[in-house]
Amino acid sequence: MSLVRLARQYSWELLLVVLILAAGAWATTLSPFYLEAAQILGSAQYFAIFGILAFGLMTVVIQGEIDISLASTLAVGSVTFAQLATNGFPVVVATVIVLALCATLGAINGVLVAYANLPSLAVTLGTLGAYRGLAYIIGGEAGFTGLPESYTYLGSHLLGIVPASLLVFLLLAAATAVLMAATPFGRYSYAIGNSSPASAMAGVPVKRVRVGAYVVAALTAGIGSLLWIGQYFSARADNADGSILFILTAVVLGGVSIKGGKGTVVGVLLAVLLLGVLSNGMGLANFPGSSQTLILGALLIVSIGLPNGVVRLRSSLSRRQRAATAARLVTDDDARARSPG
Repeated sequence: MSLVRLARQYSWELLLVVLILAAGAWATTLSPFYLEAAQILGSAQYFAIFGILAFGLMTVVIQGEIDISLASTLAVGSVTFAQLATNGFPVVVATVIVLALCATLGAINGVLVAYANLPSLAVTLGTLGAYRGLAYIIGGEAGFTGLPESYTYLGSHLLGIVPASLLVFLLLAAATAVLMAATPFGRYSYAIGNSSPASAMAGVPVKRVRVGAYVVAALTAGIGSLLWIGQYFSARADNADGSILFILTAVVLGGVSIKGGKGTVVGVLLAVLLLGVLSNGMGLANFPGSSQTLILGALLIVSIGLPNGVVRLRSSLSRRQRAATAARLVTDDDARARSPG
């Protein structure tokens, strides 16, 4: 594959790389502490949790669906994990229970969307509230603190100066890339996103694959909940409240089509890095939270609208080029018809 073709194929990812470098250069002008390794790694540790959830959400959006309940699923996982800790469960057993519970919550979403044929936005808007309520039932208003070290190890441990949670983030990025590029689930997901009816006619188990995507997304929320406790040494029912804007922006800004059928893990990874750099820089410069939310919302709108605008522009230019070619052929035919002999 030539470099030109490769650049065209990954043009969006290359644009994200340029934007990351530009955002980093901008952030260095906001604070003299930005380039310190400890500061950068600490910030990356914070955004790693949301990045993990973005990889899970990607598997759903690729199929043309949505799941806005992931932050609530994370909250259920975190308070359940803490509750099990206070009741003396071994950390391995508690981890299995939390992941199984989160997978079950994801499966409920998937069954309602795939088998009950309910709109995914309506379903997950409902479960966003229902799962958050479940988190309050399990954890109460006060939440949990003073958790055993074995429960906080994964989210707080450092390998040298590198947070373990950051390595988990990178490992899950690689695992998601393999899942979407080298397994039947991934190939089916892209096919469903492009055309669900055609996929069903071709023998793709559309309903099972859809449920599978919601289970995968919920499992990433479960993993995020394990890291959350170690990072904050506490668990509350309002954990990750409001984070869905960051997660969804990372997915769409990463080049995943909101209509389904298109997107790469590399793009989502780069989008998480870009949003992390921007948020980190704004935090160091004491930008108010409302301004950061405004910028995230604007990026979400741009990332949805810009690809559509580019497609329309390319289509318009292509039509004009074909029209010009047709007109030139007609002119050449007329000229040959008028020429003697």
